[in-house]
Amino acid sequence: MTANKQERVGFIGLGAMGVGMAANVAKAGFPLTVLGHSRREPVERLIAMGATEATTAAQVAEQSDIVVLCVTTSDVVEELISGKTGLLAGGTGGKNLLVIDCGTSNPVSTSKLGELLKSKGGALMDVPLGRSAEAAEAGMLNMMAGGDEADFNRAKPVLDTMSENLFHLGPLGTGHKIKLLNNACSVSIATLLGEVIKTASKSGIDPKQLSDVIAAGPISSDFISWVFAGPIANDETKLQFSLKNACKDIGYFADFAQDVGVDATVAKTAHQRIKKIVDSGNGEEFIPAVHRLI
Repeated sequence: MTANKQERVGFIGLGAMGVGMAANVAKAGFPLTVLGHSRREPVERLIAMGATEATTAAQVAEQSDIVVLCVTTSDVVEELISGKTGLLAGGTGGKNLLVIDCGTSNPVSTSKLGELLKSKGGALMDVPLGRSAEAAEAGMLNMMAGGDEADFNRAKPVLDTMSENLFHLGPLGTGHKIKLLNNACSVSIATLLGEVIKTASKSGIDPKQLSDVIAAGPISSDFISWVFAGPIANDETKLQFSLKNACKDIGYFADFAQDVGVDATVAKTAHQRIKKIVDSGNGEEFIPAVHRLI
């Protein structure tokens, strides 16, 4: 697609998801600026597609109307927006700048950053992602948008290039809250499955038999089959979500639940289990490795 109004787009965070997303923005014909990185392959790929490289977030802001962030934590988002060389340090100081956070962030941080951008004449949206890196390459992501309706309408032509299903769910913070609810459920289930599989193996039960029984019942799902692919087929790549990110997300959820007065004991226990594995140096392993790392 080609938008009628050519907003200039900046993109920061060219990891497994971000590079495909940015490539689809470039393919759609939007003027694109990307933040350089020591990992050169994705940067060079996008430059070859017509993108311009910037060396700081401030420079990205100076060359952009809309900036998409696809990074790991709220701390990183905060630094990219309000740090010494962040987006607000650019020439316009954030005026008319729309920032879209596509990571899974802490809603409290999201709210504060939204107020900060608003005070500078800009705006923030939270648009976390569903699906895989392959879906990002294909422009087939699920996107959960929070933010003002006017900001959503402004962002939609850009977000449409990356998504199959684009949901506007409510005001700023709604997307991050729903993403945390979703991830708390999936990480807690994966952690329980890891413990169940480990218990099965220790007791002499073949995980394949257990998987077959579960698959025949009402809780059968692709997600469960992806986790079982680890012990059954020695394939832990069916669910390529790192334990480090899982730990971060379920930790954010535990804080979120506490903030609204819920004692989320299952999620807190799963967080403790995952954190112990991550602290032992296995944070880059994927979620299906839990059974092996307990």
